[in-house]
Amino acid sequence: MNYFTEHTYLEPRRLTSAATPERFAAIVGTVVTSTEHEIVGRNGEHLQFYVDIGNGLRYQADVNIQSSDGRPIEMYIGAENLDPVGVTPDEPFGPPQYGVFAAAALSYAGIGLADAMFSPVSAVRIQQQLEAAFAQSTFVAVYGLIFDDGGPNGKGIHETHLNVTRTRQDGALAVYGNDANGNAQRKWFFFKFAEDHIAA
Repeated sequence: MNYFTEHTYLEPRRLTSAATPERFAAIVGTVVTSTEHEIVGRNGEHLQFYVDIGNGLRYQADVNIQSSDGRPIEMYIGAENLDPVGVTPDEPFGPPQYGVFAAAALSYAGIGLADAMFSPVSAVRIQQQLEAAFAQSTFVAVYGLIFDDGGPNGKGIHETHLNVTRTRQDGALAVYGNDANGNAQRKWFFFKFAEDHIAA
């Protein structure tokens, strides 16, 4: 058989899966400001932006800002003050380690979030809040499902919201920077669809 000119395949073949599976992880890096733009994905409208994680690698991040049925996404923003380096060894706010962290885990229920803490927010307002936070950020951590569609621009992360079908794999954004008083702070952006509920 000539593999380059024969295009009739009617009998069983020995095929193995070559798809790159999605897996939960955190990507840590710096937001490439001014790359933010809206796209329409399979489950609604998204804000898409890029995160540089070092070594010339860039990840595309997709954040849902409106449901496919037109309903607003529900959002909760939580600020967390961080101690300077050396004060709390398990939570230092020092030089970040950029990259992909496959051992990451995040549970909305586990960290104490509840449905009542979330409010519906318009797509425009979500985009404004994120862009303002990115502009002031030192670095970000994006939690979600990573994928690789191949090629230098094929790496990305999505499902950056509550994932009711997965355990300890809820998505979110953590934006690191300083508050109005110059103190180190981590600002969390948590998202969920109206029909999804955090386990009690």
